Amino acid sequence: MTDKEIGQTFYQIAKILELGNPADRFRIIAYERAAQTIENYAEEMKDVYRKGGIKALNDIPDVGGSIAEKIEELLKTGKLKYLDEIKKDVPVSEVEFLKIPGVGPKTAIKITKELKAKNIDDLEKKLKSGKGDELFKAKTATNILRGIQIMKRMTGRMLITEALPLAEEIVTYLKKVKGVEKIDYVGSLRRMKETIGDIDIIAASSNPRKLIEEFIKFPGISQVLTKGETKSTVIHNQKTQIDLEILPADEYGSLLQHFTGSKEHNVAMRTYAQTKNMSFSEHGFKFDGKLHKLTTEKEVYNFLGMDFIEPELRENTGEIEAALKHKLPKLVELTDIKSDLHVHSNWSDGAMTISEIVRAAEKLGYEYIVISDHTVGLGIANGLDEKRLELRQKEIEKVQKIHPKIKILSSVEVNIKADGDLDIKDWMLEKLDIVTASVHTSFFQDKETMTNRLIKAINHPHVDIIGHPSGRIIGQREPYEVDWSQVFRACKETGTVLEISAFPNRLDLKDSLCREAKSYGVKFAISTDSHQAGHLELMRFGVAVARRGWLEKEDIVNSRDVNSLILWSKRSGHW
Repeated sequence: MTDKEIGQTFYQIAKILELGNPADRFRIIAYERAAQTIENYAEEMKDVYRKGGIKALNDIPDVGGSIAEKIEELLKTGKLKYLDEIKKDVPVSEVEFLKIPGVGPKTAIKITKELKAKNIDDLEKKLKSGKGDELFKAKTATNILRGIQIMKRMTGRMLITEALPLAEEIVTYLKKVKGVEKIDYVGSLRRMKETIGDIDIIAASSNPRKLIEEFIKFPGISQVLTKGETKSTVIHNQKTQIDLEILPADEYGSLLQHFTGSKEHNVAMRTYAQTKNMSFSEHGFKFDGKLHKLTTEKEVYNFLGMDFIEPELRENTGEIEAALKHKLPKLVELTDIKSDLHVHSNWSDGAMTISEIVRAAEKLGYEYIVISDHTVGLGIANGLDEKRLELRQKEIEKVQKIHPKIKILSSVEVNIKADGDLDIKDWMLEKLDIVTASVHTSFFQDKETMTNRLIKAINHPHVDIIGHPSGRIIGQREPYEVDWSQVFRACKETGTVLEISAFPNRLDLKDSLCREAKSYGVKFAISTDSHQAGHLELMRFGVAVARRGWLEKEDIVNSRDVNSLILWSKRSGHW
């Protein structure tokens, strides 16, 4: 089980306890704190447990003996008896309603006892028919309906940050099987889409039977749905479907291209092939009565006179035309990134000390690192006031002397208030190297208000970056209503950069908006919004969003060296 899954389990326990016994605030808060600590802890629970057993789990802050035992049970079995037991103490419908993004225990009880909704479908019907109008404010009912739609869209899907590590682990495991010649994960995962359904893997092997046998033995396989000579479908950890298909090696290029997709891209490829008097399928190109088989994808695209199209671009949004004209972008690479511009330390709500952040950045080969803590307006995140900001600066200077090879920049993630003002004074911002400004409250303003709010922050002389610009949380909260054309124009005019947050449930700004913003001349910062050491390694997912948005190295400000970055910032006057 991942730390996120363990944390979510404890959050669920807290919510169910609040349903059944809201007066037991001590236990509810204990589980909430444990969940937050686990999700932000510098080391994975499975690694802590492997090294030191239950005693090591006990030593984690906010994790006592009872919770440590539950972590152990989750790591060993993937289940928790205590959760099953407390679910019996509350109505099934109330537990179900808690799954809706934005619905808390009080609302779930109200839905069950006063609206008398039996399940989510019944709730949706009643709200749409107006039966909840007297019970809920119009805005509340709208938000519940919005949450239901988000939940339905995410049913059976997972974030790419969950799917990709699992797919990579399986492919690495299967590569070692004797007879395997080629193997790849394909589909939307290879195209690096933000959410994934099933994991699809294709392979070429001289011993298909052996490969299938090893596939179904992969650790965590809970069910084998099908097992054939060249195909198998399994369920991993009782939730994720994984398909393996073994295909001919001499057709692997066209097969890899076909199974990567997208469907729209493949249709456009076949249509273009027809204009050249040939047919194209997963088996290769056919013309003059002969089938031309291809072993690599590069050969597939070159056969049609195209440059190779990277998987992230294959959505039929102009990539084929660009490939024919040899005008595809040279997409940004992970190796182009020289720093992370958004990392929280334990001065606010991060788990790492500044020294720990710097050491983690050095391991990643970064040339500089930006410490970007919350400010005072976000009290829940232990935001910095004037005095603590000065104390943090002294610590940065102290750590800098110990680590002279990497430059440490001082920053904050300042809160954009509902009226567009910032939550700390200008003279404090002047002292910093870089400033990121983000919305953390009042998410559901109307389009005009939210647009003006963002533009006011963009126009601020000390704001360099707008953090997680659309405010979405994938599977939980929709993006703000914003006139993006106005925002992009304001960014271009002021030199303000838009963040691409690599954090798993954000991936914000999304790919299509990145591409649109680029057309206005906007620049970007790919950052992780890290709160623990492991988060720094999420950078590759932000890079994937940038690549899907057709962004190149020169579009990304943290592909520059530290001197160029400082010259770029607004306070330098050189942007």
